[in-house]
Amino acid sequence: MLAILNVTAPFFVLILCGFLAARFRLLPENAVPALNTFVLWFALPCMLFRFAAQTPFGELVKPEVFLAYTTAGLAMLAMVAAVVRIAGGERLADAAFTGLAASWSNWGYMGFALIPAMLGEAALPTLISAGMADLFVVVSAALALASLEGRRGGGLAPALVGIVVRVAKNPMIWAVVLGAGFTGFELALWRPADEVARLLGDSAVPVALFTIGVSLYRPGTRASRNQVLAISALKLVAHPYLVAVVAIYLFHLPTLDVRTLALAAALPVGGSVYLFAERAGANADRIAASILVSTALAFFSFAALCWAFGVTPVG
Repeated sequence: MLAILNVTAPFFVLILCGFLAARFRLLPENAVPALNTFVLWFALPCMLFRFAAQTPFGELVKPEVFLAYTTAGLAMLAMVAAVVRIAGGERLADAAFTGLAASWSNWGYMGFALIPAMLGEAALPTLISAGMADLFVVVSAALALASLEGRRGGGLAPALVGIVVRVAKNPMIWAVVLGAGFTGFELALWRPADEVARLLGDSAVPVALFTIGVSLYRPGTRASRNQVLAISALKLVAHPYLVAVVAIYLFHLPTLDVRTLALAAALPVGGSVYLFAERAGANADRIAASILVSTALAFFSFAALCWAFGVTPVG
């Protein structure tokens, strides 16, 4: 366990640095949008492009992984949303985004930092396939469910079109597609351009983790402690074990894929869930609190899950 914490602790310290920088006002109020723009539109796409361009196409495309993670994610989303809607009597939008909080990990910013450190770069194709499953299917399903709030008749069609457009605009998807095209056609970037992509890609992990910390500082957020703890427990414990069961018993995936998917599911609530909930007029405070608490608890739960699955740091 100590060996695991020795590897994971520095990543969480970077998150803490961002949180403290925001807490003590060392950054301007508009720092989060600026940092997110850099990470989402420059650093992460360059990192993903370079990886995809250097990976054989057969290793990059993993339909069985995509289906396994999709199945588990949709099951988690549906179960949590149903409980919140039926047992809790909450609005459909709140049920949808609570379900999404329990089923969508912060794999974009945290996954590319923690999982290769634990499992090696061989886990990256599986992580990318899991991320695509989230973006294309699980997130789209939650947004479609939330869009049914107050709609009747043909109101769903425009919402679905909007979801497709939103997913299609995600730069991380296009980075993977473009990189896969380069490896498929055996192309290579002009050397200066490749060096620029390398520099930007190398900055992705530290800046992304620091950005998470900055975004976690939300003074004045109010939410039910029990609800927040329940969502965090579902995300950090129930979701990874559900993913593992689906991957092992339904899709019979190899050990590396199972561990990668389980660790991806064990990451905290994805930060974009808050943005979606806020735009839809749902209970965004509860989502924000769940992101903060699940990120803090993940320092312990992620290491514990690595130990439970017999994962030891590479190298």
